[in-house]
Amino acid sequence: MSTAPVFLLVEPYPTFRLRLQIWLEQVLVHPTILTATNGMEALRLTEQEQPSHILIEMELPDMPGLEVLRQIRQILPDARIVATGWHESRFIINEVQSAGANGFIRKPKLPNGLPDLWEIPPGSKMDNGKTSTRPDH
Repeated sequence: MSTAPVFLLVEPYPTFRLRLQIWLEQVLVHPTILTATNGMEALRLTEQEQPSHILIEMELPDMPGLEVLRQIRQILPDARIVATGWHESRFIINEVQSAGANGFIRKPKLPNGLPDLWEIPPGSKMDNGKTSTRPDH
């Protein structure tokens, strides 16, 4: 079984999905990045690929993001899950945390805050589950 992190971006908006993929490729060494544009696709990929780090938009085209989040948390109790959306309030933050998210980031602040919520050390590059703070590794 591989310990390399696998990232799942559940993002229906192509601009944000591409922006996050580019960011991950810049901060990580050979990241495995999966993408889903809706809840059903996210659940299928979660079951098949067992991602370790998940970013999920709360407004999905086919089902409520909170429901997808709850189901993903049941499937993967140890995954690092970050919820995102355009609207932020104490109520929304409480809802996503109750559903199992490790945190919430309001758009358009992404990807700011993801390293902390996904527990990626500053300045590191992850490769096969290992981190290095040296820029040449």
